[in-house]
Amino acid sequence: MIERFDSLSRLTVGLAAVGLASCLTSNPAYAGGKYQLGSGYDVGPFNFSGYMNFVVALPDQGPKSATLEDLSLFAAGHISKLINPFVEAELTHLVVADTDHSGENNTGAELVLERYYNDSYLSDSVILRLGKMLAPVGEWNLNHAAPLVLATSRPAVTFRNFAAYIQGVSLLYSDPEGGAPDMQVYWQPDWEETEKPRGVVFEQHKMAEGIHVSVPILQFDKVGFSFQRVVDFHGVTQSLVGGDFRYTLQNVTLQGEATYSSLSGGDMTRLRDDESGGYLSATYAFNPRWSAYSWYEAFMDRTQTSAAQDALVGVAYHPVDVMVVKLEYLQNFGGTPVNPTGLFASWSVLF
Repeated sequence: MIERFDSLSRLTVGLAAVGLASCLTSNPAYAGGKYQLGSGYDVGPFNFSGYMNFVVALPDQGPKSATLEDLSLFAAGHISKLINPFVEAELTHLVVADTDHSGENNTGAELVLERYYNDSYLSDSVILRLGKMLAPVGEWNLNHAAPLVLATSRPAVTFRNFAAYIQGVSLLYSDPEGGAPDMQVYWQPDWEETEKPRGVVFEQHKMAEGIHVSVPILQFDKVGFSFQRVVDFHGVTQSLVGGDFRYTLQNVTLQGEATYSSLSGGDMTRLRDDESGGYLSATYAFNPRWSAYSWYEAFMDRTQTSAAQDALVGVAYHPVDVMVVKLEYLQNFGGTPVNPTGLFASWSVLF
């Protein structure tokens, strides 16, 4: 698949090319680095890393499968205050084996440029980001690499009802002292051309704008607030408000997200003019290697008359800090399910 680049994409890639040229010509001492699992490999001011996620899905209904769900490669450069490119290329949904002999459910693997942007450090606390990036709606979408998230199965509210990616410009504020709230504002002009992984994109959006504010609580906990307004290619305008939180008490970690969207215009075949959902999770760490987790979600889709409800329980084992094996069971309760009932397992690693 060939990615089509617009003028903003070409500018971002151009900045990356300038940074690479600077790297290769400015200091011949930058010849290589020492590899460390989870931290990648340094070549001068560039770092190359990534992650892999292998999933076995055994739903109660439908075909069973073993899939290389994600193989992502990162390239990050730290050239100067103004030139700091980042690129993520991802191979997703490569089916290794399944029980669907007809092939109807195997839509094939995808290779996409999931992110490409440049960061310019305007000050110690403000970053200007230009390119294709993840939208800061909640926490899961920003930190969705499989080794970093709670479960193999992702709650619908963390990807289903908003623009998960934007292609435009963003300003990020972070207090160097860690006392003030972090903030990110973003804007995508009236176009969207590049491909997104189909597993997390249900509508193509031609305009997006929004803000996310994260308020720190103690050392590791936080409360976040999101607003996003988008217009999709059907002319539907969606205004979303949401909240997310993380709270840790000794061995127990609680976290969750909730959103509400109002819809207007465009395709009037939808059954509802709003969409809402939320999940709440709990994790108990037995020790640094073993933990148990669960989440419950209710999600009301714009095309449904009743909310889909899911409950999940699972266990995770970390052989090393950057590697995790998960085994979980998900059960649907009413409504049209987003995630199927069944048993799921995954093995993921940062490299």
